[in-house]
Amino acid sequence: MRFSAVIVNYASWPHTLRCVESLLGAGDPEIVVVDNDREEPPELPEGVRLLRNPENLGFARACNRGLRTSSGEIVVFVNPDVIVERDFFERLGEFFCGAPQAGVAGPRIVDGTGALQLSARREVNLASGLLGRTSLLTRAFPKSRLVRRMFPAAGEPGAPVAVDWVSGACLAARREVLEELGGFDERFFMYFEDADLCRRARQAGWKVFYLPRVQVVHHTGASSGDRTRAILRLHKSAFLYHRKHGPHGPFGIYDLLVLLGLCARAGVRLAGTLRPQGE
Repeated sequence: MRFSAVIVNYASWPHTLRCVESLLGAGDPEIVVVDNDREEPPELPEGVRLLRNPENLGFARACNRGLRTSSGEIVVFVNPDVIVERDFFERLGEFFCGAPQAGVAGPRIVDGTGALQLSARREVNLASGLLGRTSLLTRAFPKSRLVRRMFPAAGEPGAPVAVDWVSGACLAARREVLEELGGFDERFFMYFEDADLCRRARQAGWKVFYLPRVQVVHHTGASSGDRTRAILRLHKSAFLYHRKHGPHGPFGIYDLLVLLGLCARAGVRLAGTLRPQGE
């Protein structure tokens, strides 16, 4: 089984080089780096393809460009700040070969300290708006029934489990699925393009799986850039996702309520960025 790995770089070359090194150490994948940055890139290992964009086109558009120039049966979209383990492609290949109904899959993701990241999720709803992956409620009650239901990874399953959505920090998909769906929806500049892709895959009859025995390390935030801009983009994408997939209600009343809720949530997050250090 032939693998392609697509990395989108933006102001994160040191992380991108480490990611490339880990991918090469795990097998012989085709690697495509799509550069959204204007800085002069460093020299890449032989065989790694570099595609440079004239400006920051966003994550979804950059991923699609990398997809179109790759050829692997399985395409792995991986963030620059992710390090894969040496058995990554071996275990991933074993899973896809044994699960013909699987269209998309995501590995177990831990941070630099080894702490589990809740990368496998159920469908977006009101509860997920309150129970974000890093929200106070989720961190306070990580083993609660509600958290385990919203985030299947929290239950630490021992075998692959079907889920609604896996994180785009490291997401593997069959090429035939990606071609059937037309890749990522490029209206999502950043965030929620993974949820949208997984939802469309499920609607097309494919399954999405969380793979607890395939592990990567994700140094969260190393390539996210300006935090204020990231918060605004996150909530803008959340509203786009609702507009595309959620109920609208009579006279668009649900849209208005969701918009107000997201604005309030973004305001709280932005206020936190203005808090003086040390408080």
